[in-house]
Amino acid sequence: MAILFDQKMYYDNDAFVVVSGTLTGPDLAYPNNTYNVSCYQELKQCWSSDVEAIGDRQIGRLGPPSQFDIRSWTKNEIVAGYDAPFGCFKTTITIARASKVLLWVEEPVNQTKPFCKDAKNEIRKMTIEDSPGWKKLHKS
Repeated sequence: MAILFDQKMYYDNDAFVVVSGTLTGPDLAYPNNTYNVSCYQELKQCWSSDVEAIGDRQIGRLGPPSQFDIRSWTKNEIVAGYDAPFGCFKTTITIARASKVLLWVEEPVNQTKPFCKDAKNEIRKMTIEDSPGWKKLHKS
């Protein structure tokens, strides 16, 4: 793995929360990636952007950020989501503030629509962690 992404980072100052690191979970097309999720209480939105290693020495294109509407903001957790009325899955992001854990859940929707005929009909759960390369380099 020639491309090494940084370790997980968590920042919380009550008005906004930022979590960045590698999105880990089953069936990721590019498991060597880095995500940034930034949530803003006043805007009632979280924005996510990401890049992936798509080859030994190649990184994919950074696209525009994805927007998630904040459904709940408490001292303990933030819940945001995108319901994808024209997609094949909805995404919910939950940040547990005390443990600094971000859970990313994708659930199938619109499965009877023709454009979702080849979509997987399963719930996927992922978290943001240290990158695999970072873990390998910094083994204790």
